Amino acid sequence: MWKLCFYVTLCNAVNYFDRIEEMLRTARRTFEQPNYNESFFSSLENYEVNAKLVTEVDYPWIARVVHSTSDELPHICTAVCIEDRIFITAARCIFSLKPQYTRIIYNLHNLKPIAFVIPRNGSKQAFDDIGFITVQDYDNIIWNVIQPLQGINRTDEMFDWFVNIEQSYGPIEYRVVGYTSPKGIHTIKTVDRIYSLTELDVVSNMDLCSNIMTYFDKIKGFKVPCYHSCDLPEFIEKNKRCENYHGVEGGAVFDKKKNQLIGVATWGAYYSKYELPVGYSVANSDNFYADYMCAKRIKMDNDMLVTNGHYQHICDFF
Repeated sequence: MWKLCFYVTLCNAVNYFDRIEEMLRTARRTFEQPNYNESFFSSLENYEVNAKLVTEVDYPWIARVVHSTSDELPHICTAVCIEDRIFITAARCIFSLKPQYTRIIYNLHNLKPIAFVIPRNGSKQAFDDIGFITVQDYDNIIWNVIQPLQGINRTDEMFDWFVNIEQSYGPIEYRVVGYTSPKGIHTIKTVDRIYSLTELDVVSNMDLCSNIMTYFDKIKGFKVPCYHSCDLPEFIEKNKRCENYHGVEGGAVFDKKKNQLIGVATWGAYYSKYELPVGYSVANSDNFYADYMCAKRIKMDNDMLVTNGHYQHICDFF
């Protein structure tokens, strides 16, 4: 009899400790969730300060999104070709556009989109959301692409993996490129505003936004990847380098040494007296990979007999 009691007591103890362990795991997951309650991810103003003028010859994988079926204006945002017929940009850029009224200007070609893909369960104010554009097939185009980040997985939601990204990936020489207008002119909201392709070497880490955007811990939040023309100590010292700026929706943040895409610019605040950091989405989230697969399936829809423009059920598998 005592043996039975011992086994029952032991089983109850094991079940008790299993419940405690599960409670601790739940508490840990809750504690490790990022707190963005005081974070407001503003829209980028698409301007530059002291950025270098370049051409599409330098960056044959860069593109422009325009809201027109025949003209190159009005310009909406920058996009990046990562695979034949597939472009990415900030999800904010395309969430309200319609494919039939949009065109992608890519190496002097006027490309017609067949679908946009944005995350179904996106991040707060789309600060970490990348949108996909799949275009029609063309026989006369050589597709120049840049490969997205490879070999780096997100292991947490607090971006701790990004803090240590160079330990796994190696040293990164950050540069951002995209279509901008000069500061000042950017405030003139006209359809015919001209945008030029520009680049700027930048610094990227987790310290920039989490300090500068929180007024150095007066509020909480903004613990996300950001870039600026200078690092945090230089910003505090008001170094002249910090006067440079490049912030456009969909701007390509890439490693100029390995020529690999790290992510695209998605948000940034504007202050007339000095330049602030720019936030971007790293191209390695679960949403990114799921939407990438969706864009690929849309591209290959000839085998699926899908009515043009009705692609949702293709992506419902993910």
